Amino acid sequence: MTDKSKGDARTVQLKKVRLSFSTLDEKKATVEDGEPKHGFNVILEKDSPNYKENCRKVESALGAAGLQAFKDEDRWKSIQEDDPKRVCYREGKRFKNKETNKVYAGYDGNMAISCGCPSRGQKRPPKMLDRYKKPVAVEDIAEVFYNGAVVDFVLSFYGTDKGGQGFFNSCDGIRSWQEGDHMGGGVIVDAADFDDAEDEEDAFGGDASDKSESNDDDFEISLEDD
Repeated sequence: MTDKSKGDARTVQLKKVRLSFSTLDEKKATVEDGEPKHGFNVILEKDSPNYKENCRKVESALGAAGLQAFKDEDRWKSIQEDDPKRVCYREGKRFKNKETNKVYAGYDGNMAISCGCPSRGQKRPPKMLDRYKKPVAVEDIAEVFYNGAVVDFVLSFYGTDKGGQGFFNSCDGIRSWQEGDHMGGGVIVDAADFDDAEDEEDAFGGDASDKSESNDDDFEISLEDD
């Protein structure tokens, strides 16, 4: 069932997941001849105490997005089964190196999400905060949001018919705990590691945080430009 928390049920805050293939510090094209964009993947690790709750939130938000876009709460499940790359949330074993066909380190046995950054006409990265919830300077992004860092982030899901039915997302804010071992040092991001998401037709409004679980670890993201 969809999340009954206040605000937009398509928007959730996920806690202590692992950052991977980040382009937060520098835009990269995710498809050949495509427009360079910011993006990243996150890994939901099964051995994390937050795993079940994070998965519940994601699946609830996808259900809400399905209701909004297609009047079908379970549409994402059938698309995920038939055409996994059209759903940003999928099994880690689906994330493979295009040349070797091997699953990337840290993904197998876990769930993962390909994440986009704010749209609404914006071409900037999401709000980025350090472990103390302070804004991160541009020159420090790569150091604070390194591949393998443990992060919390606010993510909004949406369904679309553009290019075929699919479910993608927009990230408005991310916080690094500045802990966790580095992953894949020196690995070049492959275009296949990100979803070929379209420009969102949906603007997410309201409070960007999941109000159902507010505590000292939560962080709030202002959706206005600095």
